[in-house]
Amino acid sequence: MAEQGAPTRAVGLRRVVLNRAVIELGAMAVLAVIYNTVRAGGGDSNRAVAMAHARDIARLEGWVFDHLELNLDHWIIGVPVLAVAACYFYALMHYVMTPTILVLSRRRGGWRYWRGYWALVVGSAIALVIYANWPLAPPRLMPELGTIDVMQHFANAGWWGDAASAPRGLGDATNQFAAMPSLHFGWSLWCGIQMWGFGGRHARWWKVAAVAYPLLQAVVVLSTANHFLLDVLGGATCILLGYAIVTLIGRALGRTGEPRAESPAADVRVPGATDVPVAGKVTTPAY
Repeated sequence: MAEQGAPTRAVGLRRVVLNRAVIELGAMAVLAVIYNTVRAGGGDSNRAVAMAHARDIARLEGWVFDHLELNLDHWIIGVPVLAVAACYFYALMHYVMTPTILVLSRRRGGWRYWRGYWALVVGSAIALVIYANWPLAPPRLMPELGTIDVMQHFANAGWWGDAASAPRGLGDATNQFAAMPSLHFGWSLWCGIQMWGFGGRHARWWKVAAVAYPLLQAVVVLSTANHFLLDVLGGATCILLGYAIVTLIGRALGRTGEPRAESPAADVRVPGATDVPVAGKVTTPAY
């Protein structure tokens, strides 16, 4: 019995380690550790470079920055109700919607979940590489460009301080020069793509949410001066690249199709059956 127990335990342990859920959680945990390490790694040493990059982005955007982004920023600061709502949206929805849609996608399973999960991982990994190698200050830290830090202005209305969505007093734990790409928008686009594929009786409402959520996130990150428009496009590019890479891998592995339903004409037999079943029906002899 003792000799049989060891192989049984080994098989059980191997099943746990190779279980898809464990692999998924492990990949997400590793990504989260790397994400926080990179985000916390950009200190004052990157400030000059990050601000120089911000000036370059503002010059590159030109008219769009001056007439769209600055106007949005200055307009919302004059409407406190909308400004505070935008601050809460920025500080909260990024961390609520993404895991919620991930869980709902997993409950539905199939190729759409497999593709969505790994697209999120791959797209975020691409963003981390950019964060680590190309620091960029958000517009809100560049008053010389004419921007107003909306979240700092209304900091007393929530838990955030002067470091965007970071809780008050924890600003040093986050890298404020990781603005390109905007994963606030990138993850919202990911949520939209996943929600668009949700079926069922509420499919129409899921599609409305799929369009509304990323659009609202784009308006929020621009009006609060947390990101440039090019940051938004960068976040979208990372996520779409993630989907493209995973789709190519899925095709190579033959994983792009949904599981096929079993044929209704299954070969069902019962003791004493004499005829070949047709369309799942079995003919039994007369006794």
